[in-house]
Parts: sequence; structure tokens; C-alpha cells
Amino acid sequence: MTAVVLLCATAGVAGGYHLLTTHPEVGAEEKPTTAVRRDHVTLTDAKLAAAKIQVAAVEQRTLNPVRTVPGRIEYNGTRHVSVKSPADGLVQKMAVTVGDRVEAGQLLAVVNSPELGERRADVLKQQADLELARRDRDWWRSIQTNLIDLMAKLKRPQEIASLEEEFQDRILGDYRRDIFSAYSKFRTAEAINANLKPLSGGVISQRMVLEQASTRDSASATFQAACEQATFDARQKVGKADSMFDDASRRLAVARQRLTWLTGQSPDQIGDLSKEETLSTWPVVAPFSATVEELIVAATERVRLGEDILVLADTSKLWVQADIRDKDWSALKLSPGQKIQVQTPALPDTTLESTIAFIGRTVNQETRATPVVADISNADRLLKPGMFVRVLLPDGPAVETIAVPESAVVRSEGRTYVFVATSKHEFTPRDVTLGMTVDPWVEVKAGLAVGDQIAISGTFLLKSEMLLEPEE
Repeated sequence: MTAVVLLCATAGVAGGYHLLTTHPEVGAEEKPTTAVRRDHVTLTDAKLAAAKIQVAAVEQRTLNPVRTVPGRIEYNGTRHVSVKSPADGLVQKMAVTVGDRVEAGQLLAVVNSPELGERRADVLKQQADLELARRDRDWWRSIQTNLIDLMAKLKRPQEIASLEEEFQDRILGDYRRDIFSAYSKFRTAEAINANLKPLSGGVISQRMVLEQASTRDSASATFQAACEQATFDARQKVGKADSMFDDASRRLAVARQRLTWLTGQSPDQIGDLSKEETLSTWPVVAPFSATVEELIVAATERVRLGEDILVLADTSKLWVQADIRDKDWSALKLSPGQKIQVQTPALPDTTLESTIAFIGRTVNQETRATPVVADISNADRLLKPGMFVRVLLPDGPAVETIAVPESAVVRSEGRTYVFVATSKHEFTPRDVTLGMTVDPWVEVKAGLAVGDQIAISGTFLLKSEMLLEPEE
């Protein structure tokens, strides 16, 4: 490497570099053992352009102190799932492959399982039982409502013909026959009794009148008993029908819950189970829009309940996890929602922004660190889970100070300096005292003033020229 530098430097001198040197005084006792430093370097226009040296004025900037900690890109835990088999069975079909983009509800695989068929058949049976219970309940509720209306009508004398016509299209069940028959007999007996009463002691004997009155009273009691019995029975039937309906509803809910537990899908997602040919097959669908990250099994493979079939992840949003050690907590003030910056070697000269999602509640016993997890957008898919990053965490209030690009700072032989442009072609090294670094800026505490013109690129060449030994 030294030979290359010397060769380049020699070529530079031959091509037009003019070096002003500080020569040792005559009579010096000993020649220095290290390279003699030039106090400034002068370049021709041609070499200045070839070296691509850029000059910029020193400015005062606002630096936000940060502390850099290592981190890594991970899947977003809320958008990364292993899709599992809903039951013991056979993978009948795989509808996707690794890298496929899938939408919510899209078919991923088809599992064939007799257990699924049994669960679905149980749901169908409970649905049928519930429908029967609903019809029975509605039947008896209608009878009870109509009986209440009929009893209200019968509190006053009614013509049997008009009464029957009024309730002709209303459900009364067997009580229609019992009540109307008893009421008809009661009204007939009452009419006969009313006609015989004026004839008592004359054409009709008193005994006959009394017997007819007894018949009327018996018919009245029979009618009253029919009404009471009908009212009681209807109430009992309604109560029993309500109970049966509630029981059928619970049994259907349990059957659906078993199927939901088995498949991981809600009752709304289960859909129509009426087709018997699909009772034992289950379509495994994507729970959200994502990318297929991994296939665990292939078609025709047997799987057990809960075994992984494939892995899905939405990589448009990822997590950045940084581990903060105990010694750093006192200096860092972090909270959910706070913005932090992320850098990765995979994307040089790029700083990404992320937002703290949550801070771990426990300290890892092995690393003695607490995780800080931040959300980061990955819409362009440039970030990959497992990628290492640098996380820049806020470390104090903003500071107004003189700052220069890191590329302008030269470090050599224990000395730190920048090259100040004293003219278009001439550069002089000036020692500086540095402070904090906030990429890509470095704080300068001493050695420069606002407005100084410094080289911000090409400093390696300038340093090489400055350290060349003078020609004899």
C-alpha cells in the first residue's frame, strides 16, 4: 500500500503538484524518524479537478444527540402467523407457493378430515333442531295470543257463528274444538232455560225447569273449565317451547364453537355447510393480506391437529428490535410513539424512521438488556427479517454548535485536523477538538469558526501529499 501511495504522489508532483515545505534548520543534530509534515498543499487546476476535492463553508447546525445501539429487523408479531391444520387429516391441495402474495380470504390449502365432517354434520343437525324448536315455539305463542283474545271476547255473550268466523284464520289448535263446543252447549242450555222459565208452574212442571237450570249450570262449568284448562295448557306449552328453543340455540352455539375451535374461523367465515360432498373438506384461507414465507407440508401429506401447514407474514410493516442494557437506561428517555432512526449497511447513506411500539417489561437474564420494539415501514420491501441495523436513540436535548461532515475530519498519528482552503488551490491542516457525532455530522468544539472554507471530500489525497517526505 505504501508503494502505491508513493507512486501516486510522485506522479502528482511530476504532473503539476507544487508543495511548499518547512525545511529543518541547518545544523540540526538529528533528522526526524517519521515523515515530515507539510504545513500546506498547493494543487494545480487540473489536479484539483482530478482529485474531486469539494470545499464548503463551516456552518452552525442543530444536532440532536443520539446513542447508537445494535438492533435487528424482525417480523411484525401481529402480522406473522403460522397457519395450522384444523384437524387430523390429509392435505388434499396446496393452492400457493413461497413468495406468493395473498389477500385476506384467499384459498391457501384444502384439508380433508373425517373429524371435520362430523363437526359440520353436528352443526347441521343442531341447526335443524333449532329450526324445529323455533317453529314449535312460534306455534304455541300464536295459540296463547289467540286464546287471550278469545277469552276477552267470551266475557260477553257472543253469537257462536260470528265468533267462529272471526277466529277462522287464527291458530287455536285443539282448543278451538274444546272451547267452541263447550261454549255452544252452554249457550244452548242457557237459551232453553230462559225459554222454560216463564212456563214454570203451568205447561212445564217446576221439576223440568229445575232440571234444565241444572243442565245450564253444568254446561257453564264445563265451558269455564275448558277455558281455564286451555289457558293453563297454552302457558305451559309456551314455556316448554321457549325452553326447548333456548336449549337448541345453546347446542348449536356449542357445535359452532367446536367447529370454530377446530378450524380457527368464525361462524360467519364457516359459511354454507349444506353441501354434503364438502362436509369433510376444509378450505384453509388467509386471515389477512400477506406473503407466503414458508411451506411446511405438501399436497398428499398427512397432518395432525395444530400442525403448521405454512407461514404467512405481512412484510410491508416490520419491527425493529434494539436491546438496551442497564447502563444505558439512565441516559435514555424512551416512550411508545416516539420517533427513532435506523441505519443498515444494506442501504448505505440512508436513514430510516421508525416509531416505538412498545418497551419490554422484563430484563433478559442472559444479556441483561430490555428490548425496545419499533414499527418500521417496508413498503418497498428493501428490508428483510433478520437484517442487522444500527438504531439511533435520542440521548438528550438538541444542541446548537459548529458541525462539519465526518468526511472532512482527518485522523493521523494521534492528531485530528481538517484541511482549510486558504485559496482556490491551497489547503492548510488545522487541528480541531471534536465533540459528539450525529451521523453524518461531527461537532467541532475548537479550531474552526463559522464561515471557514474546508475540504469535505478528497481529504485522503491531501493527507497523503502532506505526509510525503521532501525531495533531497
